[in-house]
Amino acid sequence: MANYDFSELEKQYESFDQPMAVIKVNDKEIGTKKRRFILSDVIVDLTSGYEASTAEFSIFDVYDMGQACFLFEDVKKFIFLGSKVDIYLGYSGSVTAVFTGVITGVNFLFEKEDIPCIRVTAMDVKGIMMSGSYSRQLMAQNYADAVTEILNKTAYEKLKGSEIIKSIQVDDTPDKQRNASAGGGAGGSGQEQVTDKSIEMVAESDYEFVVKVAKRNNFEFFTRCGNVYFRKAKSEDTVIMQIGPNTGMTYFDVSYDLTGLVEKIIVRGMDVAKAKVISSEKKFSNKISQGNKAKPLLSGSQKVYIDSTVSSKEEAEDRADSLMETMSYRYGKLACGMVGIPELQPGYFVELSGLGEGADNKFYINRVRHVLSREGTYETRLEGQAASAGERDEAGGMGGGFGL
Repeated sequence: MANYDFSELEKQYESFDQPMAVIKVNDKEIGTKKRRFILSDVIVDLTSGYEASTAEFSIFDVYDMGQACFLFEDVKKFIFLGSKVDIYLGYSGSVTAVFTGVITGVNFLFEKEDIPCIRVTAMDVKGIMMSGSYSRQLMAQNYADAVTEILNKTAYEKLKGSEIIKSIQVDDTPDKQRNASAGGGAGGSGQEQVTDKSIEMVAESDYEFVVKVAKRNNFEFFTRCGNVYFRKAKSEDTVIMQIGPNTGMTYFDVSYDLTGLVEKIIVRGMDVAKAKVISSEKKFSNKISQGNKAKPLLSGSQKVYIDSTVSSKEEAEDRADSLMETMSYRYGKLACGMVGIPELQPGYFVELSGLGEGADNKFYINRVRHVLSREGTYETRLEGQAASAGERDEAGGMGGGFGL
């Protein structure tokens, strides 16, 4: 069952009439008792990928035409760089949080035949993590603890105090799970084993290091309204909403493509101590066609990855699993527009239905863009992925693989 029902949201937002945005800077709504500013051109770009989520908005009624200058004193406390930003979107007085971050850029704009305004750009915590470059050995002996060590640095503790970071979720990486399992074996203490393995940062920012670890382990690293997630890719299998032509969809593009798919992925590394080649392979087993023409095209095809960081059979298997899932989700793609719905966030599945068997499927949402235009329209645009074609099960939900 989906988290949200379109008809219930339609009631909550009074038929999606009168879109509005509420923007707070350092927990205070933009504006003063003496002067109310007009907020427009709001764009919130959210992702469950490795990029930073961003937001932009314009503040109008901030220019004195008679004196030909911006009213800086009136607005300055709302545009200071580094200030916390919370953005809420919705309708007719009912709004929902969609973004938390910090102001990273301010533009004073006066363009020909346009209204002067101040354009503010904000980024989530990833934008802060991109600064600096470090080369040092970490205390952690596994990747999950290494990410936790990074996110517990003093600089990020300060962000927790201001609730730019509200919470941090770091799931166990495969190497931590293996160490814990080995430590809890026969005669073990149940504690994680101490090894001589070192984890180092080499001329890289905190952001680059955490993204590198995420890619290595097929993990996601993203934020959602100040909540930081470092977790196994697509581990949240919740269907956030069922969408289709009768649920506010304005356009859609559903595509399935065999390009880039192979039957087998092979990962090879080296056990230096034993001077032995390590290898693991994973076979693509998703059903992608109802007919018998597609799968034979992949027969015998393979991709071989030589990974110098792989030093055990277990690591090779983890890497092969990661590469196979990444490749699988290149198969199906969704791009669609919806009436503005602030509840739609990346990191969940949506169920596309009502378009017929060729298009209906479950898609993992990796990007959501909320756009509140100057003309007063509010639209939500989604991008998603599917690893196989979909089919309806007996309960009416989506399963895997009827094919095209």
